[in-house]
Amino acid sequence: MNHPFAPNCWKSARAAGMALSILLAFITLIPFPLKSQQSPPQEVSTRSVEPTFKLQAERNMVTVRVVVRNGKGETVDNLRQEDFQLFDRGKKQTITHFSVEKAGPVMVETSAPKPSPPEPGVPKRTPPVFTLPSRFVALYFDDVSTGFSGLARSRDAADRFLKSSLHSGDRVGVFTSSGQKPQDFTDDLAKVRQALATLTPHPLISRDESICEVTPYEAYYIVTFRPLSGDPIENLIEHELENCEGPNINDPNIGNRIRQNAQRIHAQTVMKSTVTLRGLEALVRLMSTVPGQRSIVFVSDGFQSQTLGDIVSQISDRALRANIVINALDARGLYVDASVDASQARPTESNYPEDLVEKEQVMREEALQATEAMGTLAQDTGGKLFENNNDLEAGFRRLAAAPDTSYTLAFSPENLKHDGAFHGLKVTLVSGKGLNVQARKGYYAPKKSEDLAAQEKEDLQDAVFSQNEMKGLPIEVNTQFFAIDKTNAEIDVVTHVDLAQVHFRKEADRNLGTLTFVTGVFDRDGHYVAGQQKVLEMHLRDASLERFLRTGIKVQTELKVSPGIYLIRAVVRDSDSGQISAVSRTVEIPY
Repeated sequence: MNHPFAPNCWKSARAAGMALSILLAFITLIPFPLKSQQSPPQEVSTRSVEPTFKLQAERNMVTVRVVVRNGKGETVDNLRQEDFQLFDRGKKQTITHFSVEKAGPVMVETSAPKPSPPEPGVPKRTPPVFTLPSRFVALYFDDVSTGFSGLARSRDAADRFLKSSLHSGDRVGVFTSSGQKPQDFTDDLAKVRQALATLTPHPLISRDESICEVTPYEAYYIVTFRPLSGDPIENLIEHELENCEGPNINDPNIGNRIRQNAQRIHAQTVMKSTVTLRGLEALVRLMSTVPGQRSIVFVSDGFQSQTLGDIVSQISDRALRANIVINALDARGLYVDASVDASQARPTESNYPEDLVEKEQVMREEALQATEAMGTLAQDTGGKLFENNNDLEAGFRRLAAAPDTSYTLAFSPENLKHDGAFHGLKVTLVSGKGLNVQARKGYYAPKKSEDLAAQEKEDLQDAVFSQNEMKGLPIEVNTQFFAIDKTNAEIDVVTHVDLAQVHFRKEADRNLGTLTFVTGVFDRDGHYVAGQQKVLEMHLRDASLERFLRTGIKVQTELKVSPGIYLIRAVVRDSDSGQISAVSRTVEIPY
């Protein structure tokens, strides 16, 4: 989970526990031996290999979350797929996937074995109804780029928000871009408030106030656009250095010195911004392993990100696939007048009156671009950007709540080139008068062909860690448990598949097909506990296929746990057609 610039990322004991759970999720989702079936071994067998799917088009799937609001700012919840139009670089696309997500607690019915008739005098026990946490909210503080003032104001506002707005079923975690002292998701308000109280800035590189340096935006401008002598911004910088170092600097190579200074500052800025974004990416990966509604509140003073659009796009893509909404809060609050900003390293006064207008414009542009990546992530994932407002507590309240209704659209762009190019997207409504559509503005094409096997494995993991029911194949799932003692138990999960919709390939006198079964177990806080994957290969003669089409086929998985209440997630995928099914069941093993 660590990113290269934060070696202590997620190092608290609780966070390490969750990181270990994630590691286990990736390690245990590998093929396990399957108990032999009653069918002849030459017709139905298992093998311990990674599944290989054959749907190339799925690897180019682009996901777009859309939030539609009316003139009052209320979300619109009655739209259908045919109400939307989606364009990639101006070309209308075919929407291949459409779903509606509404806020609300998630209830999963229990699927426990029928209890034996109670003994006389013993009250009848009602099977439980499993209630997942209704939402997971991650407070992600950019302590690398945010100064003490912004961090103190935002953490205090977050503390007040939690005291008044945390509800039963909510899980909140506190995470930082430096990786220092994270607090894993919990409903223990005292732990969350303690984590907030310990937040302090952790700048990777401290700015040397004793020397005259260009600002990060000026450095970006000089390095990116390589202005010639006489450029207004370069003239401005020369005049400011003269004002800072004295009128008699008399440096004939001042232009080269400015460029060298800019290259150093720009490299440092890119490094810091990369740390912030990679930390956010790690958090998105972390949150993809919990069920329920998931949102991030990204808190920062802002940072320069103009050269990091591909990383921003990657984070958006991952968050969209995991149904994670990223919101952003500008910790600066209300912007001060750039021309009198006392926080600047160099004085804004100048011996050249014509510089004042240019300076104000540069500082205003720098202030606006500081939140560019934050705004893009919010726009892409269906979130909001809260900025230019001192009421940060109201910002947390507004951002922590998921939209009442959002729509997910997906399409597969034709002939997509793996050139890393940006593709502009536009989502419109067939009849959308008076409605406001919020959707991502674009995506970056992959820079090279992706590893299909790795991506397909990730699809299976996404299905296991999702809360959504998927109905690609007709399946039935039953569970049974055996309590061995007070600390050890076993859950048996039997998955029955109707083969009528499974794709078979004909080779000689055999009908070939492959099914992948993945079973995951989660505790009542949504943490991953255990899981297994099994690959079933079928080489059926016509007569056997006809018989299995009538009876279906069953696979049993045994999982070792401790007594408690668990959510069982069963996923089945047909390797050839790509159809996938996923259902959730609960088991309560008495102590």
